[in-house]
Amino acid sequence: MTKPFHWTLSAPFYERVHQINLHGQHFQDVNLCTRRAWMHLHHIRFAQWHPLIAIGAAKHETSYARDHSTEGLFGLAPDRVDWKNRIVYENKGTGGAAEAVSMQTAFYAVMLSIASGQTWTGITHVLSSKKRREVILDEDCLKKLWNSSEKLEELTHQGRVPQVPPIPLCESCSLAMFCGYD
Repeated sequence: MTKPFHWTLSAPFYERVHQINLHGQHFQDVNLCTRRAWMHLHHIRFAQWHPLIAIGAAKHETSYARDHSTEGLFGLAPDRVDWKNRIVYENKGTGGAAEAVSMQTAFYAVMLSIASGQTWTGITHVLSSKKRREVILDEDCLKKLWNSSEKLEELTHQGRVPQVPPIPLCESCSLAMFCGYD
């Protein structure tokens, strides 16, 4: 059954996303680490030199073929889209940082919901365990997306890297050697 999508903040959310060119990875990053998000927003990326990223990319490439049906759609790059059942899939190597990963998947689902006027669901597929985590666009999820977009907009205007305390993720972060917490 088709469920219409109604979110009073759809238009301003879409406008913000378009205006500052936000993508799904931004929504994951801002929910992981403010400093990481700032670097991504300011095009500072060193992931290609990190061995864990290389391993993850290889797993990603050999597990599922990327779905190219969303190319050209406002920064969407999910791994797979089920257009018929309105489900967007994002593959991750491990099950860590579930909340942050869910926000990336939710971003894809909300953008497709806004564009189609129909409610989409997201599923994060954890490759290492073959588990799936459903992401539903409920009131709490939409509020987190909105708050994340506000934080991302704020970070675009910051000229300096934010000062944040180290977190457990720092150890395995692809930016660790450039961040100062390695």
